[in-house]
Amino acid sequence: MEKTWDINCDLGEGLETDKLIMPHLGSCNIACGGHAGNESSVRDTVKLAKKYEVKVGAHPSYPDRENFGRVPLAIDFDTLQNSLSMQIRIVKRMTDEWKVPLHHIKFHGALYLESLTNGNLAEKLVHFVQREFPGKMIYAPFGSAIAIAAKLRKVPIAYEVFADRRYQSPIQLLSRKDHKAVLKTLSEIEQQVSLFLQAQQVKTIGGECLPVKADTICVHGDHPLAVQIVKLVARKISETKKP
Repeated sequence: MEKTWDINCDLGEGLETDKLIMPHLGSCNIACGGHAGNESSVRDTVKLAKKYEVKVGAHPSYPDRENFGRVPLAIDFDTLQNSLSMQIRIVKRMTDEWKVPLHHIKFHGALYLESLTNGNLAEKLVHFVQREFPGKMIYAPFGSAIAIAAKLRKVPIAYEVFADRRYQSPIQLLSRKDHKAVLKTLSEIEQQVSLFLQAQQVKTIGGECLPVKADTICVHGDHPLAVQIVKLVARKISETKKP
């Protein structure tokens, strides 16, 4: 049976566009209190995901709503994992309530980015998922520290690429401090997605086209063109057979 590409999106962050984005997704990552969201928004997003048969994932982050989880916090791991556990359990309660499975966990923002290159943090996060939420999949880039740690521990993983972010390397996004970090036009996003789908490559900020492996393509729900982007990605996938 032919395997198809998945589209995922970070939702439940208080934007009205969620209901327009959800019908085009295969999976969603729901903000659960660390950077955005609360029990009410998680419930609403899970309910919407069930309506469109979209797989539900938790999107936990550093507990830092002020900076939207996009700044590393200097906190000890015990404090961090207690927060992550509380965040993910909000989503789990709502998936239980609406009788849909919790499919995956995708870390958000600064925590996600750190886990790509920090082997010690990556190992701790994978061990945390394996211990607290056994059998749940992790979304992360192929070749990243957390993907390698997950594979070693036999934790399920889906390899992820980003439709709307510029790359420094196949496992590293350009920092949001750089004004070029986010792809702003549908034209450049279409070029990047086409390269993913047709050549299994990514073009870095340095101009190199390097190999990349992916199962799911992420669109950020807070991108101003998010609705148009998910439609574009869905169209490109429909035109491309996955190898």
